[in-house]
Amino acid sequence: MEGTNGRLTVQFDRKPTEEELQRIEMEANLKIQENQPINEYFMKREEAENRWGNTIYDLFPIPEHIQKLKIVHITNWNVNACKEEHTKTTGDIKTITLKKVRFRKKKQLLEISFSTEDAS
Repeated sequence: MEGTNGRLTVQFDRKPTEEELQRIEMEANLKIQENQPINEYFMKREEAENRWGNTIYDLFPIPEHIQKLKIVHITNWNVNACKEEHTKTTGDIKTITLKKVRFRKKKQLLEISFSTEDAS
């Protein structure tokens, strides 16, 4: 997946320090190295909500009329509804490098752009 870019959007109350950004990058790369399976489930919305609650919606709720969801789940790490393509395991990513951070104060959002690189 050499040269692939991505963006992570999370709720945050301030712009992180350089130290905090280094820790975010380090912890993300540690999770990647665990080579965890990335499970995808196609299921009814009600079933997904019963199993994981509203955490599947992250920061971007899905319109009520959409009743079938693709759920992406990394055990003990993350679960969310997502329409994008994903790798089969976290290890397929190799490593990430944080590129740009944008803090949106009014929305209390932190947007972190990153690229994936072949670690070998």
